[in-house]
Amino acid sequence: MSALNLKVQFIEYQQPPLDSGTYQVTVEQTIKTKTSEKISEEKFSQVLDFVVTGHRFAALTVNDIYAVFPPAGNLGEHTNALPHITLKRGTLPWERSVNVNDSDLPWVALLLFRESEKPTPQTIKLKDLKSTLSNVAKFPDFANEPGQTEEDELTVIDVPKKLLAQIIPTQKEVALLAHINVLTDAGDSPLSEPLATVLGNRLPQAGEVSTVHLVALENRYKGSKEKGEFDYQGAGDNDLIRLVSLTSWSFACVNNQHNFSALLKKLDRTPDTLRLPEPENSEAKDYLNLGYVPLAHALRQGDKTISWYHSPLSSGKSPDRLSAPVPMADALMRYDSSNGLFDVSYAAAWELGRMLTLQNQRLAVELFNWKRANAQTLNKLQLQVLHLPFQGEASDPKVKLPEAIATWFADLELLKGIPFNYLVPDERLLPPESLRFFWVDSYWVDCLQDGAFSIGRVTSSDLQTDTQTSSSVSDTRADELITGLLLHSEVVSGWPGLEVEGYNVLINDKSVADPNNKLTILRKERLSDSILLCLFKGEVNTVDFSLKSQSVNCGVDPINKVAGSDKLQIEKGLRKLDGDQGDKKMNVSCKGEVKGVIDIKALAGEMAKLNEKKEEDFTSAQFALSMIEGSQKIRFVSKEIMTRAPVQ
Repeated sequence: MSALNLKVQFIEYQQPPLDSGTYQVTVEQTIKTKTSEKISEEKFSQVLDFVVTGHRFAALTVNDIYAVFPPAGNLGEHTNALPHITLKRGTLPWERSVNVNDSDLPWVALLLFRESEKPTPQTIKLKDLKSTLSNVAKFPDFANEPGQTEEDELTVIDVPKKLLAQIIPTQKEVALLAHINVLTDAGDSPLSEPLATVLGNRLPQAGEVSTVHLVALENRYKGSKEKGEFDYQGAGDNDLIRLVSLTSWSFACVNNQHNFSALLKKLDRTPDTLRLPEPENSEAKDYLNLGYVPLAHALRQGDKTISWYHSPLSSGKSPDRLSAPVPMADALMRYDSSNGLFDVSYAAAWELGRMLTLQNQRLAVELFNWKRANAQTLNKLQLQVLHLPFQGEASDPKVKLPEAIATWFADLELLKGIPFNYLVPDERLLPPESLRFFWVDSYWVDCLQDGAFSIGRVTSSDLQTDTQTSSSVSDTRADELITGLLLHSEVVSGWPGLEVEGYNVLINDKSVADPNNKLTILRKERLSDSILLCLFKGEVNTVDFSLKSQSVNCGVDPINKVAGSDKLQIEKGLRKLDGDQGDKKMNVSCKGEVKGVIDIKALAGEMAKLNEKKEEDFTSAQFALSMIEGSQKIRFVSKEIMTRAPVQ
């Protein structure tokens, strides 16, 4: 589906089907006869209890969080961004409420603390939270829910009431700062699970470390639906208010070269493929230009030497395919008499395939049994050709390949499960903040798969049988060329919503990316926190990086100082809900004595007026749509096309 047909829908909230609590189901069954009155009517009933447990105090895990912004540990220029967290479970912010009088309100909020303000997180047990003394910190009484124990651990922060009163959003703002977004097609059918996003209400300070906490505020607001306020429980300005922190992260605003676009634009692109720097030695240069690296090699007799190795992520096209199975890995070793060194690349691939399959014991047994069944079928056919008597009718020489085996070999073709050091054998091939293109070496993959298929191959007759049956496995191979890229960058960890689009369009050395000619992505996977692997069906020479629409950040316009003073001028270009940006800007007002706290209610009011809506009818979805800041699409064009020499 073309990206042009995709849309992102913003939704005000998503309530869970059932609120947290204990429920009863009564089941009744009545038995009676229609033809006789001798058997009296009888009723049976059963009452069943069940519990719905929404999130409450426990810390969120990586499985709960889709992304945070600004990224944790990032040093970029984010002084105009409102921090946000995106949660994988769309209902989570509405599984409870900040006010018992309005179940449609979220129960969580983001609080940003500057370096001098940040509280110290404490890990305590649930029984300690329940017994919090009022002269230590203020926390309301509560009852345990089913599934909770007194020994459950949680994280709390204690915040002075004077500070909290200035940075905590009002009840109306809590509602405006949480929304749902979902990716849909042109017919509004959802293409992904809904994601919940919670926005902060405070801008970071330039040159400082900021810490953001997602805090639980269940029933911490009192009053009516329209005018509820946070309940400080009679605390004085210097008293501490205890809050449960569900997660937190920190970042700093010190370098404008650490944002999404700047990080991509300064990526190391030399060389364009996975190659070591060129040496002065001409013979070594020929090997290194083809992606080889010299590695220590222990020979069978105990001797040690240096041999050449290259990964399947080749610096050039490989026109070869393995024509037939081999008896052992040594048959794939190559020796260069001109320099006295072995090339162990394909031997290593074969041995790796064999070891990975043996490691998967269940699959290895299934593969062995399938090959044995194939061998018996082939033997029957041979007897039939020789006109020798045998039992049964002639059968198809191919036994259907079991799904697990077919999947295993298809995964090997896409290099799934391959240890990273086989893909990038030297860290200098992929330094930090770099981008490298490659061709997948089809001969290397053939050797990998033949090693996997060699289970049970011992005698020469086994080899002959494998030659006849390997065609069933080769049917799982794609004939198309596979190319790809490796990205090693902070962008991978900091922006989980990273989108990659590949094209094979290069006209007069210029890239012309037509959405209709976009290459199919066969595999897109994070190999580590900062390394992304993408495989494309076909030869990629142009790649676009962008952010998913669900991942773009919200904020104000870049902040400038008022002429002739140190005062900051905060503005927001107003966008209508129909997408019309226009040229109208409004001054964004802050509130309280501390810096950077946006008056969200006032800002939403101005946006409502622009769209000719009543302030009370302006929703969190409309607010988020109006606050979105655009992101750039960064394009890279592969600079080198090389061809590997045929395998001898």
